[in-house]
Amino acid sequence: MYKSNRKVFKLLNYKKILSFLLITISCTVSQSQDTLGLNNIRKAVIETKDIDKFIKYEKVFQMNDSTPAPEGKHWFEVIEGSSKLIVTAPHATSVMRNGSIRFPDGGTGSLAKMLNELCNVTVIYTTYLAESDPNYYDDNGFKDTLKYLLKKINPEIVLDLHGSHPFRPYDIDFGTLSGVSLMGRDTLLDLLYAELKQNGLTNFSKDYFSASENQTITKWVYINGFPCVQLEINSNWLMADREYGNSIYPQKTAQLLQALVNYIKKFDMDK
Repeated sequence: MYKSNRKVFKLLNYKKILSFLLITISCTVSQSQDTLGLNNIRKAVIETKDIDKFIKYEKVFQMNDSTPAPEGKHWFEVIEGSSKLIVTAPHATSVMRNGSIRFPDGGTGSLAKMLNELCNVTVIYTTYLAESDPNYYDDNGFKDTLKYLLKKINPEIVLDLHGSHPFRPYDIDFGTLSGVSLMGRDTLLDLLYAELKQNGLTNFSKDYFSASENQTITKWVYINGFPCVQLEINSNWLMADREYGNSIYPQKTAQLLQALVNYIKKFDMDK
């Protein structure tokens, strides 16, 4: 009986020692990860003047939102850059779809313009009421111009910007044609996900809007031989122009802008 109890006692002690060692190892790994994280903290690149400019641009987009392009002007605009990416904002203003006016994705045009200014990426976006929805039809000047840009720039990836309803549970939904639009280069999305997460976006979804319905930009770019991802951005991250002052919206826009700037600049490091 005594020997049996002693064996049980030893077994319990071994379990305690093992548990202690596991906790110690876990704490050590956790501390190591924290240290690595602290070492990876980078200086902010977005300034308050950038968000002021975003707000200024957005007022112009809102003013021209449902207005047909004046004589001598196009309903979309291109600003070329030297980066190996292309950014599109096909719903920066309202567009015509099935004979009716479709609402704009507020903030996407201003986001595209700021990305051009901060990291010299080529952007194409609507400026007035679009005669043909570029994310619904293929036969329009927007996509004809985008095809020219694809051939000229030979981009690593195209980022197609859209706004999503603020009631959605995600910060961003990645539309990838169920993974097909990345053309086997999943690391392109992995890098984007990591950069967004590091800058404060935490809730993500994949292919809720897969970009597979209708003649989307993402589908069209993929068919033309280039990787593309549709970014359905929760509108709460694009509202820097609303409730300005004590609200958190300008900061959220700054975080989103910074994440995309850092991501785009990764492709220019080898230049």
